[in-house]
Amino acid sequence: MKVSQFYNKNQFLITDREEKYFQSYDSLVAKIDRFGDLTLYPNWDYSNTTRKHLYMFLDEYCYRVYSEIYRSKNKRKEIERLIKERVIKFELE
Repeated sequence: MKVSQFYNKNQFLITDREEKYFQSYDSLVAKIDRFGDLTLYPNWDYSNTTRKHLYMFLDEYCYRVYSEIYRSKNKRKEIERLIKERVIKFELE
């Protein structure tokens, strides 16, 4: 397992074998597995700053898979729609 800073001193990228995690402060925010499937955790929507860094994480590690988020005028609503439609997994840590 490797932990590195991700854009900001309180944002972290955790790499564990073929999975990548985005952590903000002490909260796990997102995971991308080896198949490119995205899992979000309850704090993905904690603040505007957390969402901004989440979008950066998605852009860097899974843009091709989730490009519809970037085409949307309201990224937050698009993510909520994809969670509701079970395109994006949602877990309660």
